[in-house]
Amino acid sequence: MMGRTRVRAIGLTAALCALAAGTARADGQQCVQRDTPNIIQPGNPLWAADLNVYPGGPTNNGTVDITATNPRSGLGSLELSTSGSLFDWAFFKRLANADAWGLLRDINCVTFDWYRSAYTLPANPPDALTAATWQEQTPVLRLLVRDVVNGQPVVSHLVWEEWYNSLGTIDPTVNDAWHFENLTGQNFWRHFDGGLTYTNAGCANGGFVSSADLQIFTLGDWVTNCYSSSAEIFGIMVGAGSAWPGPYHGFVDNVQLAFEHQNGFAVQDNFDFDASAVPEPASIALFATGLVGVAGAALVRRRRRRAG
Repeated sequence: MMGRTRVRAIGLTAALCALAAGTARADGQQCVQRDTPNIIQPGNPLWAADLNVYPGGPTNNGTVDITATNPRSGLGSLELSTSGSLFDWAFFKRLANADAWGLLRDINCVTFDWYRSAYTLPANPPDALTAATWQEQTPVLRLLVRDVVNGQPVVSHLVWEEWYNSLGTIDPTVNDAWHFENLTGQNFWRHFDGGLTYTNAGCANGGFVSSADLQIFTLGDWVTNCYSSSAEIFGIMVGAGSAWPGPYHGFVDNVQLAFEHQNGFAVQDNFDFDASAVPEPASIALFATGLVGVAGAALVRRRRRRAG
C-alpha cells in the first residue's frame, strides 16, 4: 500500500469471498459459494506480482509468491513478505478480462482468507511498532475503481485494513492462525492515484470536497459520498503494503468477489501449489542424462567431420 500523511502506518493488503459460506452482510444478503473455485497455480496469467515502490525510493524488498509453505485450501496459498523498509510493496493483482467485472454499487460479496505470522519486536523499536497499530496489521485488499468525472476516466482504490475497522479499540491480531474475513459491510479508505490527496479528490460527487484527511466508509457509503452510479470495479489486489516499519510475513487465500444481478462470482480464486507439476528428482536425472547423451553424440559427429 501507499504511504500517506496524518494516518497510522499501513500494514498489508488483501481480498475476497472465501470458500466458507453463510456470512451475512448488513442488508441481509449472503456470501455463499455458488461456483467451483478457480485453482490458481504459480505462473497462472490471471494474477501477476505488483512490486512497485515510491518514485525515487530504495529497492523494493517485498515478495509475493504462491507457495506450499502454509496451505489453506489444497496444497498452497499466497505467501507475502516485506523487509521492514517503508518503501516495500508486495501485491498480487488481477484485472478484469473485459473493461470491468461490475458496478461498485452492486457489490454484494467481497471476502478472503488471511494469516499473519507471529512477530517479535526488535530491540529499541520505533514508536510506530510499539503503538497498538502494530498489533492489528493484516494483509490488505484493494478494489480498483474506475469512474468518469467531467467526461474523463478517473482511477482510485478502495482499501481494506483491519485497523480502520477497529478504531478506538485494542484488538490485537491473532497470529499464526487462518482467518476468514467478510469485507462486504466493513470500512475502506480511498487512495486517489491523481496525487498525494488520498481521500476525496477526483470524486464524481462535487459536494465531497477534496481533502488530505483520510476518511473511512463502507462500500455503499463511498458510492453515496464520492462515486457516480456508473463507477465500476476493474481489478483487485491483495498483499503486503508499504509504510510498515517492521518485517512482515503473511499469507492470503480464497479471494472472491460477487455482484448483484450476476450469476456466480466474478472472482473466486484459490491459490494452490501442485507439487506434481514439478519434475521428480528421478525424472530430472533422466532428463539430464538425455541431455548428456545428446551432447556426446554431437561431439562425436564433430570429431568425425574433422577426421574426415
